[in-house]
Amino acid sequence: MTVALPPGRTVAEVVEVVIQAALSGIGDAETERRLSAEFGLSADDAALARDRAFGGLVRAGTRIPENCPSPVKDPVAWESFQRGTRDPALVSRIYPQMFPGS
Repeated sequence: MTVALPPGRTVAEVVEVVIQAALSGIGDAETERRLSAEFGLSADDAALARDRAFGGLVRAGTRIPENCPSPVKDPVAWESFQRGTRDPALVSRIYPQMFPGS
């Protein structure tokens, strides 16, 4: 569940693009287009990156440490899990119905 990034680009940057797009109300298709344009990802890799970033946030929202994704097998989900764990309000802002007032 990894995507190849160009030299000098990081998983944290990918997660930041996904999170900022979600907070701005940008839809999935546009987010994926941004990922493709900014990171040179294929359409499939952009969709995977977006999906895994959201998956990590949902896991963080459970507040169960054992739900932490593997940083090796799923680095995008791991990074977003770390962000959501450090800032539970972030998860609530993106998923208010699932995690109100986290």
